[in-house]
Amino acid sequence: MRLFEKTSSGTLRIQLEDALKHLLDCDESGRGATVDSLAGALSRPRGDAAEILGQLRSRGLATAIGDVHRLTEDGRLYALQVVRTHRLYETWLARETSTPAVDWHREAHKAEHHLEAAEVDAMADRLNNPRFDPHGDPIPTREGQLPKRTLTALASWPDGRSARIEHIEDEPEALFQQAEALGFSPGTRLDESRHLVDGSIECLTEGRRVTIPAAVTSLIHVAAPEPGDLPPAGLGRLSDLAVGGEALVYALAPSCTGPERRRLLDLGVVPGTRIRCEFASPFGTPRSYDIRGALIALREHQADRILIHDTAAKA
Repeated sequence: MRLFEKTSSGTLRIQLEDALKHLLDCDESGRGATVDSLAGALSRPRGDAAEILGQLRSRGLATAIGDVHRLTEDGRLYALQVVRTHRLYETWLARETSTPAVDWHREAHKAEHHLEAAEVDAMADRLNNPRFDPHGDPIPTREGQLPKRTLTALASWPDGRSARIEHIEDEPEALFQQAEALGFSPGTRLDESRHLVDGSIECLTEGRRVTIPAAVTSLIHVAAPEPGDLPPAGLGRLSDLAVGGEALVYALAPSCTGPERRRLLDLGVVPGTRIRCEFASPFGTPRSYDIRGALIALREHQADRILIHDTAAKA
């Protein structure tokens, strides 16, 4: 079977490919797919789900043992190609466009049903064949391999132990927006965490104490930071620097992506650069900063994504 055969009608192909992704998720979790699970995943009547599964069986993409459906080898390769397209497209959106993070999943879902395998491979090459998408999900290889790794849900992470966010689920969308509003993305470090009685978690991240709602913690998966990967004393955000204050740039936050990240790097916002807050507008934002002798204006959400340290640093 040639992957990405485009002979079915558009609507049917989308349904079949979405069903293949559901079966892949079920196979990966070891539970197997059923008519009811597919109906729920696709938000379709049970009869429609049964017909879609029949279509997959007739094409040699799935088999049934009792009520449980599993992918054939051809079905798995096809499903992995759809997932590969989705995750690479999200990576492209994050790195090369100003598309809001909350829209990445929706736009990638459209693209995954229309891009040909050759186009996807070319996109992967342009992106230097990334291993993970911007949410931290592994990207299947062009050979059909899906990398695996073991992560821990933040909700079960021990109190007081530092963690590094490795993965954030992008659904439900409303909860993902809350995680994004907190400035979280893969690579964000969490310190001094403690569970509160309502299930939320309080922690220190990028110089601020935040409270992560219980529902949002279920979206976040973490791992221990690399040995020796310690933040500097006095780590904070540029947005917290008072007018007249100076600091050294520590890094751009992991949540700073795409054209915004490239612009800041082009302006010289790199580790070790001295930066001074010169003055603020009457409304507080934007503020003007001296960076290597040039005066630039940054809005609060931009300054939020520049991590600083050693606020007593002088030229």
